[in-house]
Amino acid sequence: MRLAILSVYFSTLFLLGFTVNKLSEVTNLTTSAVDRKTGKLIYTEERKQADRPDGPGVWRFVYKNLAGETIVRRIVNFEHSALKPAFRLDDLRNGYAEGAEIEGDKIKVFTGGSLNDPFEEKLLDVPEPAIIDAGFNFFVEQNWDRLMNGEVLPFNFVAPSQLDYVKLRVYRSGTTTHKGRPVVELNMDIDNFFLRLFVEAIHLKYDEETKLLVVYNGISNIYDDNGKSHKVRMEFNYQ
Repeated sequence: MRLAILSVYFSTLFLLGFTVNKLSEVTNLTTSAVDRKTGKLIYTEERKQADRPDGPGVWRFVYKNLAGETIVRRIVNFEHSALKPAFRLDDLRNGYAEGAEIEGDKIKVFTGGSLNDPFEEKLLDVPEPAIIDAGFNFFVEQNWDRLMNGEVLPFNFVAPSQLDYVKLRVYRSGTTTHKGRPVVELNMDIDNFFLRLFVEAIHLKYDEETKLLVVYNGISNIYDDNGKSHKVRMEFNYQ
């Protein structure tokens, strides 16, 4: 399995999925993605969440380039599962699409559709804990006390682009402050010692009180014009 693709799995978990359902039933949030080294704006993420009173509902995302043009759309539907939502991503620049959904006791994944990437789909038997896309946040939320106690938590993340799943892990790495508020630092990486030597971890900061993601630092799931993933920093402002 290509290491570059493994890195993209990480970004999919975080850039597209952190919940703000503690704030209201309908939430709109616009977040800038800046280059980690230069601090220059690369793209913006516009998110609209329509959540149920008892849990997450349907989340819609629009990604725009510097010219304000929509380049990627994504929809995530939690109506049947918080940890394993159905989702679909469409890249409007080249026709590529990918997604996943529960089908019986298995998970159906699909990928492709661009000129040099024919459409494929597959049924996967994924061991628990199995996570699809933005369901990762609820995995963290449900296991918050275990993470705060220093446990390293493995999980299986569904990766439609490879018609497979990847074994990952998440753990607490420290504490610090962000804009005057105490935050918890979490790292997420591949649950394989050898591969961790080649694939950079994702670094996250959560507000200690609200348990909301406030800073993301890592590889992006949005590609540049050469087909390479950006490395970004994103700060989420829930106001």
